[in-house]
Amino acid sequence: MTYTSSELLPTAPKGIERASLPANYRHLKPDGESREDITATFELQFSRCSRLLQFVARRILNCVQEADEAVKNCRLTASRNPPAFSSEGAFKSWIVRILIDEATLLRRKNNPAVALETNSDAQAVSPTSPR
Repeated sequence: MTYTSSELLPTAPKGIERASLPANYRHLKPDGESREDITATFELQFSRCSRLLQFVARRILNCVQEADEAVKNCRLTASRNPPAFSSEGAFKSWIVRILIDEATLLRRKNNPAVALETNSDAQAVSPTSPR
């Protein structure tokens, strides 16, 4: 297995067709596949998952605008260095995991934690004191 230094993606050895590789090596990028081909494949796979991603983001964030922003952030994060997957299921699980991380990050950013004591006059209650 060789690596192209500019793309950092594994490639199949020269002269070997992708179909002739064992199943666990079919995720390797063939020699002739360009960065544009990988990007086009990523865009196609992402568009196939878009409804699922919107659904998951809305369930986490409970807001359409925040869900759209999370999906957009997910696309940007994932498109920086998209790996080549041999199956649609592997891509879906990878992209949903990125989306969950992005949505959780967005939720934390937009809903900061509330201090436990918001009232300055509140008396501290010990667990042993009568109520």
